[in-house]
This record gives sequence, C-alpha cells and structure tokens, in this order.
Amino acid sequence: MKILSNGKKAIVLKTGHDIRVYSEVCPHLGADMSEATYCAKAGTLQCRWHGYVFSAKDGTHLDNPNERMMQELREPSAHYRPDRAPRYRLPVVPHTVRGDRLYFTRAEAPQATETIIAVARDEAV
Repeated sequence: MKILSNGKKAIVLKTGHDIRVYSEVCPHLGADMSEATYCAKAGTLQCRWHGYVFSAKDGTHLDNPNERMMQELREPSAHYRPDRAPRYRLPVVPHTVRGDRLYFTRAEAPQATETIIAVARDEAV
C-alpha cells in the first residue's frame, strides 16, 4: 500500500515484471481494500467487509459469496433483477514504470507526480 500526495491510498501489486495499481476503495460499499486478502495463487483480492472478490490482474469483479448464499432465498421481482447486477470494478490508479521506479501520474497529465521504489511481492495466501 502507498499513500499518495492527495491523501488517498493505492494498492500496488507486483507479479513477476507486471505491476498493477488500484485505488484502495472497494466499489461495492467503500471498504478499505488495502486491508483486502491477496491470493497470489488465484490472482485475486477479497474485500474483508463483504467478501467481494476482484481480479488482481484487471480489477474486474469475479465473485460475491453473499449472493451465492442468498440465491436460494431470492426470486426475481420488480426490486430484484439478478440479470441487472452491478458491474463492480476496482479503479485503476494511473502509473508508469521507468527502470526500477514506479511513478504515479494524474489521469489528466502525463508527467510524474510521485515516486515509489518498493512494491508488494507475490505472497501465497
């Protein structure tokens, strides 16, 4: 985890030579994803609040264990439409890699605004 100059946190994941950087806010209900469980074997991040699972490769939502559990109790209605489930995704933090340095950039400006050298290593969970 890295705290940026704007006070927000970023999650930095390094797998081999590949580096991914995501915002710390869970798109479901705003949990701190810097407290998420990272599983290198599955390549996932799991939110500790409600168990939502996201791909560490691209931030896409992969699973909601609560929805599976409730599936037997729920029936489609005017207020519950399983075909219209939200499409959650972890927000990507703009960045570039030059040599052995990772630069965080603003989405609207290509110049580097911050630098971090250390990145998270692969760890099996």
